[in-house]
Amino acid sequence: MKQNNNEVQYIWHDGATIPENLLISMAKNAGSYESAKGYLFSLMAHGLNNGIGDYIYKVNEIRDFYHVMPIPIAKEMAQNATCNQSSPTDLARKRYKAMNLDCRKQVVTNSLNLLLSHCRNLFNSKNDWIGIYLVIKDRVNGRISKTRFTKLMMDLTRDWWPQELQIGERTLSNFGRCVPYEDRLEAYYDMEQNPWSELCDTYWNILMQQILTQN
Repeated sequence: MKQNNNEVQYIWHDGATIPENLLISMAKNAGSYESAKGYLFSLMAHGLNNGIGDYIYKVNEIRDFYHVMPIPIAKEMAQNATCNQSSPTDLARKRYKAMNLDCRKQVVTNSLNLLLSHCRNLFNSKNDWIGIYLVIKDRVNGRISKTRFTKLMMDLTRDWWPQELQIGERTLSNFGRCVPYEDRLEAYYDMEQNPWSELCDTYWNILMQQILTQN
């Protein structure tokens, strides 16, 4: 079975099925390569079971994250990957823009729920809402203002987000104190010193999967 580049893959891992990008984020958050090996085995097993050869790239992405030598890739596979390259990021952005407001609220709520459930260690202070804002602004909605984002997050998370970490009306005003001057006009992925780098990357992986799987 060949992979549809626009189809989100769900990986079986220890009795649960997990979106592939979330599984990759969990592997990178494991703390060490030894702790991440279980996730790599699940990725490789999924690739083998479903005939998805390019999962070797996802495994090597995690190995590289932990500074482990990559698995050698056959020359023919590398050439095919170059020819068939696609961008889930672009697809997610297009789908988000085509959604109505209720759908947008749903995917954002779902993504925040998954972040809190699986990557709670990445969200430790109210200032971390700035990282979430940067992802939404830089990836899917470049026109959203800090005021509009704050109101939206208050509405979506008021009843279930941890009380001590709920966003406040002035939370995003701390941006200038947290980010170096030379990075303030950059997208989060182009910053030299992004205080929320890991949070941004992880949350975008989760949000992107929610957008791509939204019916």
